[in-house]
Order: sequence, then C-alpha cells, then structure tokens
Amino acid sequence: MHTYYKWIILLVATLSQTAATFVTYGMGPVASFYQIEWGLSSFQTGLIVSAVNIGPIFSMLVFGYFMDKKGEKQLIGWGSILLGLSSLLLIPVHHYTTLLLVLIVVGIWYGSAQTGGSSAIVKWFPDKHRGLAIGIRQTGIPIGGALASSILTYLYQHIHLTSVHITQGLVAIAGGLLFLLLYQEPKQRVTVAANPVTFKEKVHAIKNNRALYPIYFVGIVMMSLQMVIIAHLMSYLHQEGGYSLTEAGKYLSIILLGGMVGRIVLAWISDCYFSQKRESLLVLVMVATFIMIGCLPFVMSAKSLMIIFCSILGFFALGWYSLYIACVTEQSDSQSVGLTVSTALTINQFFIVLAPTCYGLLVALFSSHQLAMDLIAVMVIIGAFNLYRTTNSSLTPEYSVK
Repeated sequence: MHTYYKWIILLVATLSQTAATFVTYGMGPVASFYQIEWGLSSFQTGLIVSAVNIGPIFSMLVFGYFMDKKGEKQLIGWGSILLGLSSLLLIPVHHYTTLLLVLIVVGIWYGSAQTGGSSAIVKWFPDKHRGLAIGIRQTGIPIGGALASSILTYLYQHIHLTSVHITQGLVAIAGGLLFLLLYQEPKQRVTVAANPVTFKEKVHAIKNNRALYPIYFVGIVMMSLQMVIIAHLMSYLHQEGGYSLTEAGKYLSIILLGGMVGRIVLAWISDCYFSQKRESLLVLVMVATFIMIGCLPFVMSAKSLMIIFCSILGFFALGWYSLYIACVTEQSDSQSVGLTVSTALTINQFFIVLAPTCYGLLVALFSSHQLAMDLIAVMVIIGAFNLYRTTNSSLTPEYSVK
C-alpha cells in the first residue's frame, strides 16, 4: 500500500502547488488588469508582481523550520487556505498602496507551498525516484501559471475583476482542503530525536555546510536568467529581432512548455544515470544553457528554427529547477531538509524580485538587450565552472577510497 500511496501523495502535492501558483503567478495578468482599471504606469504595474514575490522572503525560513519539527500536513494545508482567504481580501481594495500591502500578505502564505512541497516529496520518495517525483511536483508551477493566465483573463474580459479574485481565493482554499484530507505524514516520522535541534543550531549547521554554497550560487544565476526570460524575452525578441509582440508571446509559451518537460525529463535522467552525482548533470545543463543563449542572436534571424530552438532553450534554461532542488535536498542534513530547502528558496526569492529590474537597468545602461543577456550568460557559465570545480574536488577522495 505504501508503494502506491506515495504516488497519491505526489499527485496531492502537485495539485496543491498548482492551486497556490494559480494565485501568485496569476498576479502577472492581474497586474495588467489593474493597469487598465487604474491607469497605472509600467513601474507601478511591475511592483504588483514584485509585492507577491516579496512575501515568501519573510516566511519560507519559518515554515521550513516548523515543517522539520511538525511535518507538512497542517502547515501546507492551512497555509494554502489562508493564501486563498487573503486573496479574497483584494476584492474591496481600491487604493494602490493597500493593494501592495495585501499582496505581500498573500505572498507570505505562498511560502508554505514553496517550501513544504519539496520536503514532503523528499520524505516519501527514496533516492531511486526522488528526482522524478520532484520534477513532476514542480510542473504544478507552470501549469498553475498557464491556467491562471487563460482562466483569469477570460473572467476579467467577460465578467469583472471581482470574479478574478474570487476564483483565485476558491482555488487556493480547495487546494489546501485537498491537502488536509489526503496527505499523511510518512510512518518513519514517528521516531523523534532525543535531543531536538534548535532553530539557531540548524541555521548554524546550514551556514557551515560549504557543499551547499556552489549550489546556492547556481540557484542565484539560473533563477535570475529564468526570471529575465519570463519578464523580458518578449521585448528582447521584439526589439532585437523585429518580432511582433504576438509572435514573441508564442515563443515565450514554447519556452515555458519546454521548461515543463525539462523539469520532469532532467530529473528522471538524474535518477537513472546520475543518482550519486546529480551536480554533474546540473553542470551540463548550465553549459547547454550558456550555449543556447549564445546562439540566440544568430537563430533569431532564421524564424523557421525558432520553434525547435525555443523548445530546447526552455528545456534547459527553465528545466533545471527540479534537478537543483534534488541537489539541495541531498546535501541537507536529514533533520533539517525543510529549513535547508527554504534557505535556498529564500535566497532565490531575492533574485526573483531583483533580476527583472536589474536586467532592465542593464538594458538602459548598454542600450542593448543583447549585451545584458550576454552578461547573464557569462554568470551562468561561471556558476557551472564553480560547481564543477567544487564537486570534483569533494568527490575525488571519496571515489579513491572505493
């Protein structure tokens, strides 16, 4: 029964992630709705998306710590319900500053889904299927974003902005209730350590775990690139390649689809062929991403190749994430997986907020999208080299003993 039930757990975790992301990624199109309704500037519109992404910075470490102590069920379930309820608070808001403050609260509750889904999968799945399970669960993010984009836009155009927030709230609450009803803590959690480790001791141990540092840097550069692609690729193709916004949007969708496939396939490959050395596959993914970014200006002129090219670019540049989470969890102490993952996600969250703005400043400074994109590609290859160097130096003694 345990063998089959873990796949039900995976389905529940994926659906819960999809429901939570329906709210947060849905704030992308919702920001456009507010721009139309309230006549906002582009900067004010961008702050709406940033406000949601600021919230998890304040909560993920706390959620990670309590999940290590208490388990995921109550925190993810009630976190998603509170996420939905706080979304409903957006309905009566008619002032811009109040809107931003409520969105920060919404983002705070999203921190439970971000952190807990990964730690739940780690506890239920052995090494053999862990990467694949994390990959499948991560598809909840692009699926939730895609559903939000289409459903919320339809509701806004045919009904009213109020119906958008009601739908977001109900979807998140349904995801939380589903998790509370179906998720069970794994049996092995019954054994409790005789001397529980305090929050301060866990943070100190994570800080001293040098094996995590190069992986954290990978998260910084790859997440920055991912957010730049999501936020700026359309304007990049429009300005550098002469594409219409409709064409550019189509190619962005293809990249997102490629990323969804990549999150599953790369994680499955790591399970089958890189189970003890996932970092090596992550290095290869980063090198491939660097090459693809370098080829982008040359492929742009050949529109017949763009569909295939964007699929492959998305496969690597957005598909890296599940592999990255698996690397973080496997370098974590067994008593602090949740806190370690939430530390990595919190660091990434800063760059989710900062990267699109910093890229925009680079474009203004260089008067070129291409030079700004090239600079980010250089950071990616530096991250790959750093991970390769530290991984090889740490693994060499181990393999020599064997």
